[in-house]
Amino acid sequence: MKPSKQNLDASADRLMDELIALRRRIHEHPELAFEEHETARRVQEFLSRLRIGFRSGIGGTGIVAMLEGAAPGPTIAIRADMDALPMSEPAGLAFTSKLPGKMHACGHDAHTAIALGVAAVLSEQREHLSGSVMFIFQPAEETLSGARAMLEAGAFDDPKPDAILGFHNWPQLATGTVGWHPDAVMASSDAFDVTLKGVAGHGAHPHLAVDAVVGAAQFINQMQTIVSREIAPISSAVVTIGRINGGTVRNIIAPSVEMNASVRTLESDIADKIQAAVRRILDGLKTGLRVDYDLKWTKLTPVLRNDKPTMSRVLNVAREMLGPANVIEMPFPTMGSEDYAWFAERVPSAHLRIGSKIDGHETAIHRTDYQLNEKVIPLGTKLMVRAVLELMR
Repeated sequence: MKPSKQNLDASADRLMDELIALRRRIHEHPELAFEEHETARRVQEFLSRLRIGFRSGIGGTGIVAMLEGAAPGPTIAIRADMDALPMSEPAGLAFTSKLPGKMHACGHDAHTAIALGVAAVLSEQREHLSGSVMFIFQPAEETLSGARAMLEAGAFDDPKPDAILGFHNWPQLATGTVGWHPDAVMASSDAFDVTLKGVAGHGAHPHLAVDAVVGAAQFINQMQTIVSREIAPISSAVVTIGRINGGTVRNIIAPSVEMNASVRTLESDIADKIQAAVRRILDGLKTGLRVDYDLKWTKLTPVLRNDKPTMSRVLNVAREMLGPANVIEMPFPTMGSEDYAWFAERVPSAHLRIGSKIDGHETAIHRTDYQLNEKVIPLGTKLMVRAVLELMR
């Protein structure tokens, strides 16, 4: 007889002390993109104890594990990210980061613990499963490069899942609630790097040089007109130049300036329009100011969209478990990005934000004061177990 939801929840509750302790050990040893060797080792040890087979080294430090049920059926994937951020965590926690300049300021340590909790609960039910569960432990989400690396390394090759579940803790939402959005959830992200190339000269003789700094100033000013004058007001787009570097001393005209920028949109064709506008502006500077340029444009991740039928089934599970009032439709998508979108492009997907707020502590991801309510671990485990079973039906 298949276990009841109460029995599944009880299994999750029995694991909680172990999962929270694991989350804290990972938190103490944060690892940056494609450096998640210790985290991957802990994941592999946990999976081995559960007798769940896995492939390691997928796309660098990624892991793909497969829990096979007793009967044939669909393959449902669940993804957890593992990497940390290059930030220093202030002292105060009993399990503060032991590695200077590295911090789990986004909660990927808890995401890993939740996915392992799902693996542990469902491994006890192998004989009742009709289908398989794929567990994806992904590196390098923060650099928006791990998901594509795993796919290029064959994460979905054998087998390709029939659906995938994603989630992210959200400290602005009360613990015990989940948030969702019906369509676009997170923005696409493109990166571009520009080098403007002029001719060096003495500051006293500008007519004998080509000033790359002047070119950079005009480029930055003209960039601001792309969103305000070329993109429809009802469409969302952000263009940010986050770094600029050029020149050496005050009396030498700079021969080159380097700029690094990002583009975020909620519509795939908008990013293409922005790229065309950037190239047009650079061509204009080449004609008008005599500065040449090199441009490198990289598509980091597409827009993350939910599959509506898949999301509908997951929301029904969430409402039954948490109550309808605690399943909150978010009023707007975020212009932040998530490379889980590469998985969601391949197969039907549902992505949730799981509330992780600590009462009285106002924070957000990617802040040094970030911390999550560890009750999100049992809640996330139970919710994802039920969602996987629903999608396997």
